[in-house]
Amino acid sequence: MQTTANRDHPRPVPIQSQDCDPAPDTPFAVGTESEIDADLRHRLISDAAYARYCKRGYADGYDVEDWLDAEAEVDHLLLNRA
Repeated sequence: MQTTANRDHPRPVPIQSQDCDPAPDTPFAVGTESEIDADLRHRLISDAAYARYCKRGYADGYDVEDWLDAEAEVDHLLLNRA
């Protein structure tokens, strides 16, 4: 069974640079660096996990599954921004 020791703390995620101009309402448009701040990543995952909880009708017992799914979704979006 996989431990969650690496999931206890937020970690920065490297992002790919873009050659095109980002949309003006993009949260990453200003000050884009080679990594997303760990706190921002954590907030994005938290919001995505909460959205999953709400969508399911606030049913308890899926918090770990929601977090892991949200983490995978956010990391995918951050790593594959186009």
